Amino acid sequence: MFTMTNIKNVYDEVQIFFDEELEWNSAIKREWVEGFLRQKAWQGADDENLRDLWRNLQMFVSYLAYSGDVAIDEMTAAEYSLAVEWMIVQIEEFKPNVKTVSHFFAILREFYDYLTTKKITFDTAEIEQAAQFMTGSKRLRFIESGDEETQQQTKSSLTLPKDIGRIVGEAVERLMLKFSSYFQQENFIEDFDRALVLYLGPLGQMPEDENDDEFWLEFWDYFLFDYHLLTNDRTPINQFSIDYKDRLTDEERKILHELMGAKFTVFYVESVINQDWVECVNLLTDEKFRLPNPNYDYKLIKKLLFYGHVFLQQEEHELVMINFITSVEISNNLRRRIKEEINRQKAMLELQQTGATWDDFVGRHANAVRHTIDLLATWARVNVTSYAQVERNFPQPTDDNKTVNKAVTESIAIFMPKFGYSWHDAVLAQKLWRDFSKIATVTIRKPAVWAAAVIQAYSQINNGESELPVDTLAEEMAVGKSSISANRSKIFEALKLEKYDPRYLSEEGIVSLLYDLQ
Repeated sequence: MFTMTNIKNVYDEVQIFFDEELEWNSAIKREWVEGFLRQKAWQGADDENLRDLWRNLQMFVSYLAYSGDVAIDEMTAAEYSLAVEWMIVQIEEFKPNVKTVSHFFAILREFYDYLTTKKITFDTAEIEQAAQFMTGSKRLRFIESGDEETQQQTKSSLTLPKDIGRIVGEAVERLMLKFSSYFQQENFIEDFDRALVLYLGPLGQMPEDENDDEFWLEFWDYFLFDYHLLTNDRTPINQFSIDYKDRLTDEERKILHELMGAKFTVFYVESVINQDWVECVNLLTDEKFRLPNPNYDYKLIKKLLFYGHVFLQQEEHELVMINFITSVEISNNLRRRIKEEINRQKAMLELQQTGATWDDFVGRHANAVRHTIDLLATWARVNVTSYAQVERNFPQPTDDNKTVNKAVTESIAIFMPKFGYSWHDAVLAQKLWRDFSKIATVTIRKPAVWAAAVIQAYSQINNGESELPVDTLAEEMAVGKSSISANRSKIFEALKLEKYDPRYLSEEGIVSLLYDLQ
């Protein structure tokens, strides 16, 4: 039997949900739920039963709020099926099996029966049809919109509902509003401007319509997932999670966690498995995976190269979301050419980072991949570092145990941000200093002079004609111009440095390289 304290706790949960957590008007009223629970309590339901009833009703109310449905008496059998699919994805404890779904429908029908006693009546034929079709056999089945009566095929309980992109997209859209508010803070202005420059590239122009939705969707996709912040090299979505996750609802935190698992992927469709699925191939790794069938013309889809963020469920290794995908129509020969170019770019990263994987590469240079695809799809060629440059013999340290002057290393870290360089730029410049120190023997009287020389060398490698002026370095770091130039020459000679040297190529550097047609 229940106690009054337990009943009050359940009612408190209902009140908190409707008054504080539910952000949209509900098609189901709070007083309906409270009356239903009160009736069940008088019929002998204990605290555990009441909480179970409320959990199932709460899931349904949450779905109605997200879907925008305004009246439950207008829901079709297919919409009940979609509600179940949404719960499977959004609510971890809601298991994709007949038992769980049957229990949900049973509670919902009891709730509808209660409403009938209160003169709130409507046709229950649709929910009966949904329950019978979905749970009437040993295996859970789903209803396709517009095909409720003739639907014969069954779906695996682990497959992706066709409408899930819309459902998750709506949830992401709500998070995007919070992303936008967070990143409009003054401390992100410099990052936002830098990200826009990187995304547009040296020749890029803003669209004529500054409110072009497609442009800004693509840009935000890059900014959130692939851009690296100046101060700490984190992606913005990771920084948002650190600073803001405690202010999100449980559901928003779950979605954010899933979004943070997104991987930038370049892929093409190899074959159509059936009306629901296509088999895709990761262009870079040759890994195969399935995606929902986009229902394009087959002849067209075979000509498309896709790129964007997808992510997998860790347990089932089944795709659960496609975030924002761009496609370009290209030939098979051009597809191979793009793969060759990106392979060469990965080889450049391996010179910086021994053993770098494809995950390492796209995690650092997804933006360069975007530009490479765009340029090769629209231009006759892209001038990237040749294999001869990648495979040339680089100077090796004569004494790997030599001490590296820490004062120079620290000075690089202190001054580079003052010139607009990122945390990662400082890491690469410190690597340049470390490599030089293990090859050459020099006397260091004033660390700032050598730090300035390293920064100038790094600037000349990555920034081409827009290198950091020696006058600026000399004034800010309080050192002589001639000393900077002399030490910079020693560094270039010892390391055999070249413009766009792959050992120290930055994110800005590789994008500049792609557009350097000289």
